[in-house]
Amino acid sequence: METSISTDTGQSINLWHKCTVCKEVVFRGELERNLYICSHCGALFPLLAEKRLEYLFDDPSVAKIRSTNAAGLTAEGTISEYPTCLFIADIDVIPTEIDVSLLLASIENALQKQIPLITIIACQPEGYKDTLKETPYVTMQMERLAEASLPHITVMTETEVYPLATHLPIGELVIAEGTVAIKKPTPSNLQPALHAPEEQLITQAPTLKTGIEPDISVDCYIPREELPNILGLFLKFFSP
Repeated sequence: METSISTDTGQSINLWHKCTVCKEVVFRGELERNLYICSHCGALFPLLAEKRLEYLFDDPSVAKIRSTNAAGLTAEGTISEYPTCLFIADIDVIPTEIDVSLLLASIENALQKQIPLITIIACQPEGYKDTLKETPYVTMQMERLAEASLPHITVMTETEVYPLATHLPIGELVIAEGTVAIKKPTPSNLQPALHAPEEQLITQAPTLKTGIEPDISVDCYIPREELPNILGLFLKFFSP
């Protein structure tokens, strides 16, 4: 489950944030050190695009930010020393506000550099009907990645929305950012290896309280703190 930054008048927005899940107050510095994960209950605070770039890339200081605006960013850098193109749609961006030119620039860069593409997009509420007019063209461009045998990995965020849905074309591998309980941890339920040792690390999807299956194909749920390492393993698996 994800939380949000509380704006209570009695709370200092600069130094303290209240978790809207467990209602505990967390120091901003602690959140920053903990990847914006509540240290009391494990709920995820939303991350801005720049913050996601910082914790995913090996060295954000040398990452090449191709373009950025209020709707997100596109950048090039390394994850576990593997070069990749990254497209991040910022939080609270509805489909019609996504800057498709950023996504298309990421696709073109991946094709030119012959490196994988990772797209990170927030889930949309079920029933949201407003979609991108450019979706068919984006799909066509993404087909060029498949023709070039370049991996496309999609990471779904804000996954408290069920069933999971997005209005952007998704990649061959779809990861949902999940949570891990802090106070009452449970043993990881690991799938047996299917094709490679890396697949032993893929955790099975949690049981949905709503009883509704996701309406997109989610391959695995990964805790936020494990995401950079797991992405690195997948990039290693897909590398020539």
